[in-house]
Amino acid sequence: MRQTEFQKMIDIEEEADMDKLKEGDFFLYGKNVVAQKQHKNVGDEISYYEVIAKVGKDVSYAPVFDILKEDK
Repeated sequence: MRQTEFQKMIDIEEEADMDKLKEGDFFLYGKNVVAQKQHKNVGDEISYYEVIAKVGKDVSYAPVFDILKEDK
């Protein structure tokens, strides 16, 4: 994932905030996962989540593991 895309990713603080997500969205959830924005550099491994399904207020999501890439 490109560095600017990662920096713009949605931060979720509480489960109630997941209402604004839609299927296919990427987001950061949890103190340590959100903190990656300040601590990770190009070439580092990063993790985030992708919404795989949303029915009403029920959100299903899965972890994604990636490498932080330089912007071109």
